[in-house]
Amino acid sequence: MERRVPAIAFCCLIGVSLVFAQPVPNSPRPGLPVLTEAAQVRRLTRSEAIRGYPVHLKVVVTYFEGNPIPEMFVQDSTGSGWVPWSPGLPKAVPGQLIDLWGVTAQTDFAPDIDKPRWTVIGQAPLPPAKRVTFEEMASTTVDARWVEVEGLVRSAEVPPNDCCLRLNLEVPGGRVVVRVLGQPTVPAGLVDSYVRIHGACGAIFTAKNQLVGVMLYVPSIQEIKTIESGPPDPFAAAARPIEALQRFAFTGRPTHRVKVSGVVTARFQGRDLYIADQTGSTYVETNQTAPLVPGDRVEVVGFAGFVDYRPILKDAIYRRTGAASVPPPNPVQPDKALDDDSHDAALVTAEGQLTARVVLPSEEVLIMKQGGASFSAIGQWKSAEVKQALLEDSRIRVTGILVMEKDGVGVPQSFKIRLRSPADVVVLQNPSWWTRGRALSILGLVALIAFLTSAWVLVLRRRVRSQTAELRRKNEELAAALKSTQEATQLKSEFLANMSHEVRTPMNAIIGMTALAMDATSRDEQQEYLADVTASAESLLTLLNDILDLSKIEAGRMELNPASVALVDIVKDSTHLLRNAATQKGIDLRYTVTPDLFRTVAADPVRLRQVLLNLVGNAVKFTERGAVMVEAAVDSEDAATICAKFAVRDTGPGIPEDKQKIIFEAFRQADGSTTRKYGGTGLGLAISAHLVELMGGRIWVESRPGKGSTFWFTARLGKLDSGLHPASEKLPANAGA
Repeated sequence: MERRVPAIAFCCLIGVSLVFAQPVPNSPRPGLPVLTEAAQVRRLTRSEAIRGYPVHLKVVVTYFEGNPIPEMFVQDSTGSGWVPWSPGLPKAVPGQLIDLWGVTAQTDFAPDIDKPRWTVIGQAPLPPAKRVTFEEMASTTVDARWVEVEGLVRSAEVPPNDCCLRLNLEVPGGRVVVRVLGQPTVPAGLVDSYVRIHGACGAIFTAKNQLVGVMLYVPSIQEIKTIESGPPDPFAAAARPIEALQRFAFTGRPTHRVKVSGVVTARFQGRDLYIADQTGSTYVETNQTAPLVPGDRVEVVGFAGFVDYRPILKDAIYRRTGAASVPPPNPVQPDKALDDDSHDAALVTAEGQLTARVVLPSEEVLIMKQGGASFSAIGQWKSAEVKQALLEDSRIRVTGILVMEKDGVGVPQSFKIRLRSPADVVVLQNPSWWTRGRALSILGLVALIAFLTSAWVLVLRRRVRSQTAELRRKNEELAAALKSTQEATQLKSEFLANMSHEVRTPMNAIIGMTALAMDATSRDEQQEYLADVTASAESLLTLLNDILDLSKIEAGRMELNPASVALVDIVKDSTHLLRNAATQKGIDLRYTVTPDLFRTVAADPVRLRQVLLNLVGNAVKFTERGAVMVEAAVDSEDAATICAKFAVRDTGPGIPEDKQKIIFEAFRQADGSTTRKYGGTGLGLAISAHLVELMGGRIWVESRPGKGSTFWFTARLGKLDSGLHPASEKLPANAGA
């Protein structure tokens, strides 16, 4: 554990007086009452805490650690707290009853007790442990309290340069980091055990006081009780085929560790591990660093899970059992690879034409093309290790691990191949003299001749007087077409300028945070930077999805995928996803669904939710104060279909009447300053209008400047014989978001 800026700090949220030093009172101010209960300290506001109230408590020590980072937790019958400790103070022992003096302060986001001094007045039993949930721990309502949790031990280790055991405990709702004082070894059979633990609740937060994890401080191994023991030898279990990982079964996925055996196909950066057996390949997530090379036969024990729509083994351990030949790579056709994701995480080989090459100090990226498909091959090695020269337009063969890139619903969109070494790249044919550069030069000369010829023809045409009338008419038509083209060009130019900004911002964040993460020496720093990279990548993915949707619309390839869905769930989910954004702006976000929509219908849930998210997201974005209301009702119905009518009302600035039609066109917004102020691409409403049209409905807006806006749309949905949705028996017709 380290407390330093800007690394993530492991400490409790009651306060950290040794970090981020700020002015605090040296002594209590005269006239302030003495606080005699821990709860009184916790209830202080920041302005009250920094006044320096005198504190006099009789509390029990629940946890104490002097090195490497001082941690001291205390508790009385009313509450709990964290006390800063320094080498000049006596060392406390859990179970001591102490008479504690100090003054209040607040050096970060919560009040604490500064300048502590105490005397030991006796011994007392530790307070009864409060049984808590992960949500309570993450909300900081039980911060510093002596609590009880139960869960499955996912991993256990004693970090380098530390003398305490650290566990990762999976509990319902999340994961808790557990620090066990005075335990320098990992007890046999502890991993994969279901345990009950007593300890002081703390938190993991960043230099910006942002909560990123929950931590439990345990004074001794005796506070951990095993309810269901894990296997003493995790490798004794029978191995299962790799293809059986995450296979659908009515019994659900296993909660305990599973074992697979296979041959190593790749090991990247000493951490990322890929193995294969006769049934398939998988990625192994492990912190173990014992050396492995392709061809090693291993046994792996880990928890079955999935990341980015692919099965993996998490928190895994492995042991080498022998050597074997590396399985031959599976040949793949790049233009057919996306049709079958069975090669995901497998060792493959592919051929193609090298169209571009980017060489970085520790990475090489090859852009390849085969037929109509493009893909990249990425190798992480030093540029000095490359012995052969690769020329653009060469035909090459690459061998490595295939990694699918999938969209938000798991559909493959692209793939890349992770190369293991420079030997994975083989040149099959060097480029001919007829290179792309020479071809462009010749084409440029031909284009110049064609241009000069066209100019001479135009001069001759102007000399033909008999064609004057026809030319005038054509010129008028060309002028109208030119005006339309210029307007479209202007709109697309504005769109591209906006896109360059929208794309550049997250890309700069990804590059910057990645560079910081690569330079970071602490895993906690890396996690913080990689969290920023993930947020920027998600923002970029949303932007690209809009552009892909627009491309599908222009190509006429947008289709609906009807499924059985409850409309009340669609409305509820759409408002729930935007609740945090509305809450941060102080906007009241609610929805109303009439009882006749508490039924299951045939509709495309993804596209219907997309339309609602676009409209509700715009309402929240443009509304500075007031409320946003989502309404849904049945407009009409017949024997086979239902026409549902939706309304999204806001109290935003409103839209002028002359702009109410153009906002549903691609790249158009009501005001040019809207993009600069609020961001966005101007594609959301255009995509929504097309989706509504595919649903057999229409979309329109009713608005007046200064009076807010109401966006309406209808959708014709198929009836089902399933009757009312089960939610109709639990939810009122008018429900808040």
